[in-house]
Amino acid sequence: MTKSTTISLLLLSSLAVTAQGASFGAQPGRHAPPYLASKLGNHKRSSRSWLDRIMGADPQTVSASDAASVDDVSSSYKRSPSPSGSSPVLGYYGDSYGLTPPRPLQLVDVTDTANRKRGVADMSPEWSYVGCVDESDGTRLLNGFGFSSSLQNSVTVCTAICGQMGFQFAGAEYGHECYCGNEYIGNGGEIFADSDCALPCPGDPSQNCGNGWRIAMYKRDGAAPSSTNIVLPTASSTTSGSGASVTGNSTTSIASGTIPATASQTAGMNTTAIANQTASLSQTASATSSAPTPVYTDNTDSSEWYSLGCAIDEGGRVLTDYYVTRDDLTIDLCLDICEDQGYKFAGLEYGNECMCGNTLKQGVSYTASDWDCWMPCAGDATETCGAGWRMMTYERTTDIEYCDETTSSAPLASSTSARTSLIVNNHAASTKPGQSPTASVTATASAKPSASQTSASSASTSSAAASAATGAVVQGSTAIPSSSAAHEVFAHHMVGNTYPYTQSNWATDIQLAKAASIDGFALNIGSDWWQPFRVNDAYAAAEAAGDFTMFLSLDMTSLSCSSYTDGITLASLVKAHASSPAQAMWNGKVLVSTFSGENCYFGQGSVAEGWTNVFRALLESSGIDIFFVPSVFSDPSTFVYDSWMDGELNWNGGWPMDGSDITTASDDTYMNALGTKEYMAAISPAFFTHFPVNGWNKNWIYRGDNWLYSKRWEDVIAMRDRVKMVEILTWNDYGEASYIGPIDGALPSGSEVWTNGFPHTAWLQLTKYYAQAYKTGSWPTITSDSIVVWARPHPKDATASNDSIGRPAGWDRTDDNMYALVFATDSAIVTLTAGSNTETYAVTKGVNKLKLASAPGSMSAKLVRNGQTVTSYDAGSAFTYTTTPTTYNFNYFVGSSS
Repeated sequence: MTKSTTISLLLLSSLAVTAQGASFGAQPGRHAPPYLASKLGNHKRSSRSWLDRIMGADPQTVSASDAASVDDVSSSYKRSPSPSGSSPVLGYYGDSYGLTPPRPLQLVDVTDTANRKRGVADMSPEWSYVGCVDESDGTRLLNGFGFSSSLQNSVTVCTAICGQMGFQFAGAEYGHECYCGNEYIGNGGEIFADSDCALPCPGDPSQNCGNGWRIAMYKRDGAAPSSTNIVLPTASSTTSGSGASVTGNSTTSIASGTIPATASQTAGMNTTAIANQTASLSQTASATSSAPTPVYTDNTDSSEWYSLGCAIDEGGRVLTDYYVTRDDLTIDLCLDICEDQGYKFAGLEYGNECMCGNTLKQGVSYTASDWDCWMPCAGDATETCGAGWRMMTYERTTDIEYCDETTSSAPLASSTSARTSLIVNNHAASTKPGQSPTASVTATASAKPSASQTSASSASTSSAAASAATGAVVQGSTAIPSSSAAHEVFAHHMVGNTYPYTQSNWATDIQLAKAASIDGFALNIGSDWWQPFRVNDAYAAAEAAGDFTMFLSLDMTSLSCSSYTDGITLASLVKAHASSPAQAMWNGKVLVSTFSGENCYFGQGSVAEGWTNVFRALLESSGIDIFFVPSVFSDPSTFVYDSWMDGELNWNGGWPMDGSDITTASDDTYMNALGTKEYMAAISPAFFTHFPVNGWNKNWIYRGDNWLYSKRWEDVIAMRDRVKMVEILTWNDYGEASYIGPIDGALPSGSEVWTNGFPHTAWLQLTKYYAQAYKTGSWPTITSDSIVVWARPHPKDATASNDSIGRPAGWDRTDDNMYALVFATDSAIVTLTAGSNTETYAVTKGVNKLKLASAPGSMSAKLVRNGQTVTSYDAGSAFTYTTTPTTYNFNYFVGSSS
C-alpha cells in the first residue's frame, strides 16, 4: 500500500458517518443504546463499530483493490460537475455550505448471485420517482444515512440499501452519493427539471444519479419486494417528470425547532441494511413429512435447527435455563453452545446474548416479521442476532438430538473464554429494556392518597383544619451521614441536541444549572462534525461564568473505537480542553467519562489493552493524566480487575428496571465490585422514549412513580459517605424525556410530539434542595413555601387513536397519579385537585410528598395556613389529562407555584 493511499484511507476513516436522522444506538441515554440506553436502550454493541466493519474503515484491513477504490473516490471529491454533468469544476459542491462528502461504502458484488449470502439488488421494495430536487443549505436534505461508492452506486443500489434500513426516501446525488431519510430537513426539496439530475450512475450508467446540489429522489410505496419494481427515469431524460411516476412530496413539513437526532443521541439502531437474514427465514413444512423443515443448518456439524421466528421476549424470558453473553457471538456459536449443553431450544438476542432451554415460555408470541430481530451479531455483522426485547428462536429437530436431550441434564454455566460474560438465570446489569436488576423489591400500593416527609418538625396550624385533612402522612428518614470529602453534582448534557446553540445558549444553561446547585456538565459528544464546535462554546461559556466545570462523556455508541486511529481521534477531543480552567478535575486529574465503551479494542487484543495502551497512553504521552470514570455495560464483578478505569458511572442505577420502586441494590452491587475505585451515582427523574421500529426502534418507559427523583436523591444522600460524585440523567435528553433543563436547542426528530408543551424546569427546585444537602451534609432551611406537581397526560392502559408505534413496553409498570412535593416553612393544609378528584393533606415543616389519583381535566394545588392561601398552582389549559389520547405520551408535565 502506498503512502498516499494510506493517508487517503486514514482521512476517510476519520469522516463521520452521515447518520443524523435514523435510529442509531444502544443504551438509554440514550442515545443512548441502551442500547444502546439501552442500552438503550437501547442498547450494547457500538453501531459505529458495526458500520466501520461493513464499510472497511480500518486501513489495516483494506485490500489493495479497496484502496484503489477509495483513492478514486477521494480524488472525485474535488470534481464538481456542472448542472448538465458535462463540465467538471474545481471544489466539492457542498464546501460553501458546510456539507461534507459521505463515507465510502465497500459494497458486495451485486452481480455475484451464486456466492453472496444476500446482496442489495434483490432487497429493494417498490419505489417511485419523486423528481429532481435541490439539496438543503447547511444540512443534508435526507439525514438518515449516507454513503458513497464511485464504482457501484446506482438508483437500484441506493433504494435497496435505504429500503433495508427502513427509510422512506432515497436520493442519489453527485453520481456516487446516496442518502436516506424519513423526512426532508432544511430548506431544500424544491423540484427542478430532470435534466438537472442527468449525471449517470457509476454502477449503472443507464440510470441518473443526480448532480452537484441536485438529488434524484425516490419514495418507497411499501409494496412487496421484487426485482422489477423500481420506476426509473432514463439517463437520457431531459424533461421534468419524463419516465417517472411522481408521487408528490407529502412529508416535507418540518416541526419548528427540530433537527434530526444523531447517532450519539440514540439507543436503538435500525441496522437491517446489509445484515444477513439467513437465520430469519419464514417457517416452512414438508407436505410428506411430519417433521418440520429445518431452515438453519449448523455449519460446524450439520445438525438441523428449525427457525421458530422472532419471539417477543417481554413479561418473562422466553428461555430461562441457560444464558451467556459473547462478544464473538454468531448463530453457529449459539447453536453449538445450546447443543453442547443438551438443550432443545436456542435463542439469540441483542446481538451478543445466547439463551438456551428445553421449554419455551408458555404463550410465547412472535412478531409479524423476522426483520424485527435485526441487530447484527457481535461476532459476525453479516448475521442477525435478535434485538432489544426480541429473540430469534430455534428448535433442534433431528431424532438423535432429541434422544440426547432426554438423556442428558443441563450443567451449570461455565466460562468458555477470557472475554465471556456468563450468568445463569440472571442478567448482568444493562441499559437495554428487559433485563432484570440485581435485586427486586415487592411493590406496595396504598388505596388512599398519601404523603411522606423528608425533613419534619412540629408546627402549628388550625387543629380543626388539620383533622379535616384525610390524606395519610408517612414520615421519611432525615439522617445524613457525615463526610469530610468533597462532593460534586454534574448533569449529563446531550451535545447532539445543541446544533443551533451559541455561547449565549450555553451561558443560559450554565446560569440555570448553577442556581440549582449543579457544579458542571458532562458533555455527551458523538461523531457529528459540528459537535466539537458546540463543545468549544460550552467550555468558553463555563470559563466566562466561573465556578462551573465541564468534562467529556465520550458516546461510544456513536464514536468509533475499532482502530488506533480512532484512539487518536478520542484523545484529541480530550486534549483540546484539558488545560481549560473550566475543565472538571478529580484527584488533580482531568475527569473523563463515556457512555458505553465495553466493546472498544482500538486495534488491540482486549478492551483493557485498547483503553490503556492506546487512549490513555496517547494522553499520557502529551502530559495529560486523566481520571477515567466510564459508564460501561458489562458484568460489574469484572470492575475490580479493570485497571484501565478509575471508577464507574452506574447509568442504569438511575431508574428501577422493573415495576418496583427504586432501591439501592444496584448501587451496593457496583460499589462492592469496584472496591476502592470511585463510584458515580446516577439520578434521574423519569424515562420515556417512543420512536418507531423503522426509526430509532426505542419504545419503552422506566417506572418514575412515587416521587422517583426525590426518592433517588434521598437514597444517594444516605450514601454520601461512600458516594462522592453524582450525575443527573439528564439536562436535555428530550428523546428519552429525562430532561430537567428547558426545552431548547434541537429536539430529536419525532420527540417533539411528547416533549413540546411538557416543561420539566420545576424539577430544578428539587435539584437545588437535594444537591445542597448532598454536598453540605445538612438539609437546607426552607425559607418560602412552594409546591411542585407533575402528572402524565393519560391513563397507562388508554388506547391511542392514531399511534402506529404502539403502547410502550413497561406501560403497566407505572401508576395513574398526580404527584406533588411541598416545601413548607411551617404546618399547613395542602389541597390537590386532579380533574374531579380532590384531596386535602396536613403537611408539616419540611419536604412533604403527596399523590392523588389522576382524573380527566387539568390539575392544581394550593397551600393554606391559618385560613390564608400562601401559595398555589393551577396548570389550567396548559395541561389536560384525557382518557382518549391521540398518541401515547408517558412524559410528565411538571409545574410549580414559584
